[in-house]
Amino acid sequence: MTLTVLALGFLVLLVAAYRLYGGWVARQFQLDDARTTPAHQVNDGVDFVPTRPFYLFGQHFSAIAAAGPIAGPILACQAFGWLPCLLWIGLGVVL
Repeated sequence: MTLTVLALGFLVLLVAAYRLYGGWVARQFQLDDARTTPAHQVNDGVDFVPTRPFYLFGQHFSAIAAAGPIAGPILACQAFGWLPCLLWIGLGVVL
């Protein structure tokens, strides 16, 4: 199996998940762009503060994601081979 086939397979998986799973999640949680966020509803100046998305993106990866999503598949690849690693990454990205 070549790298091109793997890359195209994952691209198809990501596009399908975005279209199908993303829409399903939006319906389940009744997402509404007009709804105000907790940062505006409960603005206390400490824990809930409205800010620009530029700062939220960096904070998300430093505080929540950390190195787990990177180190986990690498360790799985070393211990179990490339197939479990690819499945971990592919399903982890979608779910």
